[in-house]
Amino acid sequence: MTVNRNFNSFDAIFLKLYVGQTLNKMKTSFLIILVLCLIFHSSFIKEPGNYEQRAFDYFVSEILRSDFSKIKTFEFKGKTEDSYSTLGKYRFCLKPEDKLGSLIDDVTKGSKAKAKEITYEHIKALTIVDFQKEAKESRLFVYPSVRVADHFYVFLSFQTPNEKSVRYILELTDEGNISRSCKVD
Repeated sequence: MTVNRNFNSFDAIFLKLYVGQTLNKMKTSFLIILVLCLIFHSSFIKEPGNYEQRAFDYFVSEILRSDFSKIKTFEFKGKTEDSYSTLGKYRFCLKPEDKLGSLIDDVTKGSKAKAKEITYEHIKALTIVDFQKEAKESRLFVYPSVRVADHFYVFLSFQTPNEKSVRYILELTDEGNISRSCKVD
């Protein structure tokens, strides 16, 4: 037995409204699901860490305090260097020396990087001034981080007036924790 039903104009309007509301609900549901997926996905994307800032903070709080305890003022331009050319030649000090040194040398040789800002307003125990034309104080140079395998490496060079610069390398984890550091020869 089949039921024949004649559609009248009321039924047609009702059908259009019902289908339209259903489509609107589906669109809204789809957009909500899409937004939730994007939020969920973005929680797994790692933001690049500010490894240079972490290295700077570690240098000021740990290395400067122990290796240069008499320094109360130094010059710093507030950003990383844009190349490694002023770093000069060095003998790598973290093990495995030859392999890591070679890899980092290959990455840094002749490369340029965009300078990153480094803040130092939170440092209260020291006076940090911008570079002067003629260096009257010690100077700190921070170089861009280099990723090799599962770690990041940041070079720092500290020049005291009338003395040879002292260079350090810091190894950082993905999370920005200092895992090792050493004085570069």
